[in-house]
Amino acid sequence: MTDNYYDELGVEPAASRDEIREAHRQRIADLEAARGKKGVTESQLQANRDEVARVRAAWNVLSDPFQRQRYDAKLDAPVGDDVELVDDDDAGPQPGTERQLTGWRKLLAPPPPKQSAGGAKNGNGKGAAQPSNRRNRPEPTVVLPGEMHLAEPRQRGMAMLFDIAVLMVIYTGISFLLPAVVQSDYSDIVKQIDKVSTLHDKQVDLNDAKTAKEKASAQKDVNKAEKDVRDAGIKNPPATAKASDTKETELRDSIVGTQYAISLTILVLGLLYLVPSTARTGRTFGMRNRRIKVVRVNGSPVTWWAAFLRFFIPLTIAFVLLIPLSTLAPLLGLAIVGWSFFDRNRQGIHDKLARTLVVDA
Repeated sequence: MTDNYYDELGVEPAASRDEIREAHRQRIADLEAARGKKGVTESQLQANRDEVARVRAAWNVLSDPFQRQRYDAKLDAPVGDDVELVDDDDAGPQPGTERQLTGWRKLLAPPPPKQSAGGAKNGNGKGAAQPSNRRNRPEPTVVLPGEMHLAEPRQRGMAMLFDIAVLMVIYTGISFLLPAVVQSDYSDIVKQIDKVSTLHDKQVDLNDAKTAKEKASAQKDVNKAEKDVRDAGIKNPPATAKASDTKETELRDSIVGTQYAISLTILVLGLLYLVPSTARTGRTFGMRNRRIKVVRVNGSPVTWWAAFLRFFIPLTIAFVLLIPLSTLAPLLGLAIVGWSFFDRNRQGIHDKLARTLVVDA
């Protein structure tokens, strides 16, 4: 056992960050290999876990330039001088002091942490793994500081569903209220587009009819569709399928500005819901009940720019591109976020671009 973090990792004080990272990974790999040998006693396992904790603590300090500078100053300082090191770990609530939840808060609260039968914990602070037929997830490539570990997919999924539900309420409300404010005849034009589109389909069916019976039936449908177009406010319905297609394009172009105004408003309100709370606390409202938060890849608190970039990308694709891409746009936005369930670092594409991680809080 040693109090010197450089000795703990087996590197020189002048070692680069890459050398320290490689030494940290090698030490962790050696300790985990030793834990799996036959005939290891419980006391040896506990000593191994303590050693893993010391190695992680050494990496936590020496990987951060600011903390490393203060640590080096502590090593060089005369005996009796104190240099404070940052410790991000929190002991958490003591047994019996947890707040009891009731009602809807109890329903939304995450399940309590699971522990093994003997209460043993591994080096990450989690209960020892139980045998399972499920395929093990690949080890993350990012090195998390201290006892910080990635959020479980289930907790992240529940938080994401809550936030998506809030965004859908915003989308529905704005789509219902704003069009009439921006363009008074918006709903009438939308109705006309629907009727002209139906007339176009009926005219195509008439052109494709082969027998006299089919033509008579198709002509009857065209006449009804033309009446519906007149009732919708178009006095002279298009006479051919090509004319109907042109008219439909003309009508859609007349409301595209309003549609973009709606999409941009939804985007702004969505960002106002997600970004400020994430930049200030690291959590969206959905994340609070699931006890997870967003951090930078180095474990530091998320910045305003990272929080903005993290949400701007999927929201822009889902809402602004909804006009040219239709239903494909929200699916693409959801895929960008949902990639986190397949990534070994549990990062969505938006996380990778913003260089963020979702961890347990």
